[in-house]
Amino acid sequence: MRYIKELDSLRGIAVLFVIVSHWLSADSPINYLPNGPIGVNIFFVLSGFLITGILLGKKRSIEKDKESPWIALKKFYIRRSLRIFPIYYLTLLLLFIFRRSFDYNFNESWLYLLTYTTNFYFIKIQQWDGVISHLWSLAIEEQYYLLFPLTILFTSKKYLPYVIATFIITGFASQLLLSDIKMKDQFTITCFDAFGLGAILAWQYAYLPDKTRIVNRYLMFGAIVSLVLFVIGLEKQMWPFIPLRTLVSIITLFIISYILKYQESSNPLMSLFKNRALVFIGKISYGMYLYHPIFPIVIQLKFFDSYINPFIPDVFYSNNKTAIVFVENFLILTAISYLSYIIIEKYFLHLKNKYA
Repeated sequence: MRYIKELDSLRGIAVLFVIVSHWLSADSPINYLPNGPIGVNIFFVLSGFLITGILLGKKRSIEKDKESPWIALKKFYIRRSLRIFPIYYLTLLLLFIFRRSFDYNFNESWLYLLTYTTNFYFIKIQQWDGVISHLWSLAIEEQYYLLFPLTILFTSKKYLPYVIATFIITGFASQLLLSDIKMKDQFTITCFDAFGLGAILAWQYAYLPDKTRIVNRYLMFGAIVSLVLFVIGLEKQMWPFIPLRTLVSIITLFIISYILKYQESSNPLMSLFKNRALVFIGKISYGMYLYHPIFPIVIQLKFFDSYINPFIPDVFYSNNKTAIVFVENFLILTAISYLSYIIIEKYFLHLKNKYA
């Protein structure tokens, strides 16, 4: 699948939702929105769309006898590993070295962290665990990467839409069936609808491109209904009939289809997605997601509190402390994530070309 910079902007928006959720207090007016779940589910839908697009490209090569399915699968796993493993395991190394400085249970969680099964760890203990709490979604993504390529590459083309639809229905139904379980959203199965909705859009673009206009109309209608139901559920922070994940996923799917349709346009909404700052944040969003609970607070307390904040007038600082600390942390996080992208991630991204 070709690179679409506007989708990087959507990644940027997703990671900003997550950062706001974690850095601002729960009683902050901006966190009246379920910012964390919104950001994570945007990532899930994007992954479903982009990864399925890649896999369908490989499936076409297999159908033309240019490649065996096992070779295609091997290349896919190698490329995914080169993208996600290096800075993930670097983060785990840092968490191990400085484990006494962070608030998480190393002895209980280390095996889950190493095997990308952290979501099951949180389900087991029925609560979050400090600085590693955000890693559950990366575990879900990795489990999806293990399962979905096998499904796509080894399923007959004519059955693909039914298989993807099964993923969507399973994800939706499991959220309703497990609604009384505290950590239901951390079960892999309850995320299938987000990935599946992204996947079905990729399938439609690959095999039924002539249906794009009518699909966009249905998506627009679905997004409007989902937005209305989302707003209604905000008051009680409950979405009993259509789960929050499904609502956010449908809205995200419409946004993706809108970007694909109008990416050459310069209308006001597309100007947002073409914003260079958002595209930049989207490019380094993986590092920002990984690092945001770890580095900024530690460095901010030592650096800004020692060398910068003492020079800010007391009245201004005391009245705007939350905003000032947020900006300071965001600058640190952006710098660290950019350096990580340039020094580490780009090197491994270059290696991916060997397995194109």
